[in-house]
Amino acid sequence: MADLKKLMLDEIRKNTHIQSSYIDETEELIDTGLEKNDDNLTAVALAYLDEKGYRRRVDNLEIAKQKILETSEGYDTIIVKKNRIVETNIFEKASVNELRDALEVCLVNTASSIHTKLDRLTNKQYEYKVEFVDSFKIESDRPRQGHLGAEEFETLEEKINKYAHAGWELDKMHTEPKGTRVFLIFRREKMS
Repeated sequence: MADLKKLMLDEIRKNTHIQSSYIDETEELIDTGLEKNDDNLTAVALAYLDEKGYRRRVDNLEIAKQKILETSEGYDTIIVKKNRIVETNIFEKASVNELRDALEVCLVNTASSIHTKLDRLTNKQYEYKVEFVDSFKIESDRPRQGHLGAEEFETLEEKINKYAHAGWELDKMHTEPKGTRVFLIFRREKMS
């Protein structure tokens, strides 16, 4: 049979609204037991560079040696600093009732998030933009480079792509009843 407390802890850890652990970072001085000489210092400095992911360059090696010497000052052997990270589970010693309360908070947060998403899906609101086009231009109509009007020339595809890049989608195309102008109606969802 599955451990109820473990299952509850797993569900609480999955929820992003509840902090289930905290991290404690401490700096420790570790005695390597190595005598202070250049060979040992170089070996420890190279190990430090490898551990931290630094390149094995001469300048990096000298900086690492200097830091190790500063840390080892006053000691007979080489001393290095290490960070120790301990993660503590907040709910480790919690009772089943306390875990149940935390799970209820998780459920409320999840239900609220679902409600917000459903509301946005069912009550979409749009803003609209209307563009007037006198004629449809295609790529084969483009004037050659250097000709008059080449800079202002824009095909229908380029116009639609320009609006799409700004987040608009083409909703409708409507032709003027008595003229040749065409209305391009673009829309995008309001993010509120």
